[in-house]
Amino acid sequence: MKHLVSIVTPNFNGLEHLKECIPSLLKQTYKNIEIIVVDNGSTDESLKYLVEKFPKVFVIRLKINYGFSIAVNKGVKKSKGRYILVLNNDTKVERRCVEFLVQSARVHSEAGFISAKILQFDNIDKIDNAGDYVDSSGHLLTRGFGKSEKLFNRGDYIFLGTGSGTLFKKEVFTIIGSFDEDFFFYMEDADFCFRAQIAGFKGWFEPKAKIYHKRMGTSKKYIKNFEALVFRNMTVMLIKNFPKSLFLYHFNWLKIILVHINTLRYLLFKGKLLDIIRVEFYLLIHIQDLFKKRRMVQDLKVVSDSYIISQIKDKKIKVGKLLF
Repeated sequence: MKHLVSIVTPNFNGLEHLKECIPSLLKQTYKNIEIIVVDNGSTDESLKYLVEKFPKVFVIRLKINYGFSIAVNKGVKKSKGRYILVLNNDTKVERRCVEFLVQSARVHSEAGFISAKILQFDNIDKIDNAGDYVDSSGHLLTRGFGKSEKLFNRGDYIFLGTGSGTLFKKEVFTIIGSFDEDFFFYMEDADFCFRAQIAGFKGWFEPKAKIYHKRMGTSKKYIKNFEALVFRNMTVMLIKNFPKSLFLYHFNWLKIILVHINTLRYLLFKGKLLDIIRVEFYLLIHIQDLFKKRRMVQDLKVVSDSYIISQIKDKKIKVGKLLF
């Protein structure tokens, strides 16, 4: 029996991307799919295009741009599939991609999410994303970016998946909840996968499933204060998800503080004083909510702290002559 796959694609003024993304989905060899486009208040011809050209695509219309997380959650709520493929609109999906993702999900019962091999749209021999991970100070890092795609032809466990193209088992949402809607944009996918790992769901990289991605195709045109948003979300994610022992491991708590200070200096040097104030004020007024979320996340934990620590890349920091 072929289980239904719900493909959830947020869209914001992405007409140029939808013209490549949607047709590639309709050409999939795996036919038992539903396509859900969640439109974040687009002012271009996106909605008109979808209605006229693809009446079978289910469109959820939001009045304003609520961001990636809310759009995904709206789509998941309406989905009927056993699997949820979260997909960026600035992508083109190879015809057997969904087929290979589902095959992998069936084989790897321990995995809650399966990530495709994401290739650079204009340089298809290079990796855009082969899974994500974080370092001990909270930075989000991409596995394989810019490297030859031939180096990533073997399936492997990964710690985090990307919203550019990751298949989630529906049960993951049932157990850990939705994408964190306070993120708006960036690292919401990493946060979700981190929580999934804490709850015992592993991630798998499936190299046969290929997606071509225009990195930052939509967001680079519309997301202001990107660096400050990354900084804020990085801090929020580590507060929520890092187990206590990880903060203590190799003086990570001190590294996090030093990286935080250094990032503030960097933003100040770039003349972004107002962004600094906004980030610090946000963290200050939301600190109680963040610790409440932390308790909820940590209550889901079924894996050992040593497992989480083993998945985090140790970041070395040099202060004077000290390296720790």
